Amino acid sequence: MVKIYYQGVPGAYSHQMAEIVNNFLWWNNETIGLFSFKDIFDSLKGTDDLWVIPIENSYAWSVHQNLYLMRDYDIKIIWEYYLPVHHCLAAKRKTISEISKVYSHPQALMQCEEFLKKYNLKWIPFGDTAWAAKYISESENDEGIWCICSEYAARIYWLNIIAKNINDQKNNTTRFLIITSSKDRKLSLKEKKGTLIFRVKDQPAILFKCLWAFATRSINLTKIESIPSKKGFFEYMFWIDYILPNDIKILEDAIEELWFFTTEIKDLGKYGQLGLN
Repeated sequence: MVKIYYQGVPGAYSHQMAEIVNNFLWWNNETIGLFSFKDIFDSLKGTDDLWVIPIENSYAWSVHQNLYLMRDYDIKIIWEYYLPVHHCLAAKRKTISEISKVYSHPQALMQCEEFLKKYNLKWIPFGDTAWAAKYISESENDEGIWCICSEYAARIYWLNIIAKNINDQKNNTTRFLIITSSKDRKLSLKEKKGTLIFRVKDQPAILFKCLWAFATRSINLTKIESIPSKKGFFEYMFWIDYILPNDIKILEDAIEELWFFTTEIKDLGKYGQLGLN
């Protein structure tokens, strides 16, 4: 039996993702919710277990904490999945006119910003969408407090749904990565993408030179993001996702050239996409 960890409580989008992974594995594994992302990464050390993490949203950017944790821990990505995210407004009460405060995860609040502005609602950041639903369901004083969560979470915690699909972007989607710390886990999906994190040397046009290693070999980059490295004053690291070339030697040559312009490269793995052959 494999343990599949996620951040949050039952009803969270990460919990839904963990259940999708469980179904894919074809046997009854255990899905476990923990308080924080760091708790999950700590639990993966030296195990064959899996962890599902949200890495970016189509509307509300990357989850930067997870970018850093993936750099700092000895893990590898084995799959990715694009989960449609449809938020609803839920509470014990039944009419929107009774709302004074809306609780939810900061990313969910950001994804529903236009809806919140339309009704002039005060929003309060909370640890997780499902935690917000659980908090309201257990609150003795429910006057005027609502949450943004999934319909699944609203049903689990016996809340009324007053509005569905309130996210600003109708195709709102969160990209999840499924990771492990096991060196021996066998993959059952064709590897199609890869991810690297690297720090560059302090030289003119250095990022251009790094990306040129991929461009001259026609390796398609699907994501490029810079974030502070936390290792030097205004020093940055770069996250890139790429499509695997048919000839792996082409990729190896690109990474060999990349080393001339970087001080550190971490290969986070090559992986396939759940739901696609």
